[in-house]
Amino acid sequence: MDLLNRYQQLCEEIYLLLSQENNLLKQEQVPHPHLLDTKRTLLSKLEFFTEQCKQVEKAGVEGKKQAQRLQQKLMKIFMLDRENEKMLLTLQMKQDTRLLYGNISTIPLQDSHD
Repeated sequence: MDLLNRYQQLCEEIYLLLSQENNLLKQEQVPHPHLLDTKRTLLSKLEFFTEQCKQVEKAGVEGKKQAQRLQQKLMKIFMLDRENEKMLLTLQMKQDTRLLYGNISTIPLQDSHD
């Protein structure tokens, strides 16, 4: 399997993982740490393959067309990852707020008229 095909396969794998994360976040569920670790690993591989694929300019026209399709897929990946990060931050803020207000409600209030 050549470099561009491996790169395309990696992009598809990342996009699938990000879609799973996105679905969880839309249901207001925090993704499992294993999913987040897998995402980090795949994204680091993506960085490596991106550097390797810069050599595509030396490839023929078909390689350039495939590289353009991969670039479009990468844009989808980055947009979905950004959306996921925003949703995760919002979800964590909601949980923090719930914890804060949950703790406040258990604190006995003193009557200030004493």
